[in-house]
Amino acid sequence: MDPILSCHWRDPDGDWALTVSRNGTTWELLAAAPRWSETLPFADPDDVRRLAQTLLDLPAEPEPYEFEWQLSRTENERTENERTHFATFAVGLDPTDGHRPYLAYQSYYHRGQATGLGLEVICEDPPIDQLRAQAHAFLTSLPSPQQSSRRKNPPQQNRPQQSHP
Repeated sequence: MDPILSCHWRDPDGDWALTVSRNGTTWELLAAAPRWSETLPFADPDDVRRLAQTLLDLPAEPEPYEFEWQLSRTENERTENERTHFATFAVGLDPTDGHRPYLAYQSYYHRGQATGLGLEVICEDPPIDQLRAQAHAFLTSLPSPQQSSRRKNPPQQNRPQQSHP
């Protein structure tokens, strides 16, 4: 079975989830809300490895910490109906709320000259021990970076970027 990083929770509105998993030969991020869900490509094993390491490195003490991934997919390319679906996925500690850990997903849609909000899924106080165990499983079960095939010029949109306060 392929390793999966997953955070599920329930509130009065229903079930929510943020999951990164393998779908055939690719990796995807699933964001799910009680009445809506969507997926976007999460690039390659190296990006999954970076996500796992980010979760393992999540500080126990309050300090500035955030890593962010930019994800996107274009549908109906080169047609009048071209639509780009993009999102930001972040892992960090919230400096405005006692440096509580969080996972956050916000998506947008762009068609023609218009951009609109998509789905927002925020997991406050995720189960850090469980996520670290999943991250450790990722790192031990995926081939090392030297063994995985690398693209010559990977797209910048899927690279994590550390935010500085």
